[in-house]
Amino acid sequence: MWNSFAATLIIEGLIFSLGVYLYYKATKAKNKIGTYSLIGLIIFLVAMYVSNLVGPPPPSIDAIGIVGNAQWLIILWGYWIDKNREPHLIG
Repeated sequence: MWNSFAATLIIEGLIFSLGVYLYYKATKAKNKIGTYSLIGLIIFLVAMYVSNLVGPPPPSIDAIGIVGNAQWLIILWGYWIDKNREPHLIG
């Protein structure tokens, strides 16, 4: 897949979609925050993925470091989502 851009997009898209599907099926929202924050995170992650594909390379190493450290905010976002969702038995 290293040499196939299309195969990479397909496999990564399938893995991401499967992860979203499994998480959505295994949990249910406790409130509206649990619903809309998950939708927001999915939209944000897809938008960032697309912008990485079509955007220019980073302007400097410092920019890479800042964005890399800011990614901890995504973990906090996920924690916030998880606090507003609860396990849901599949079946």
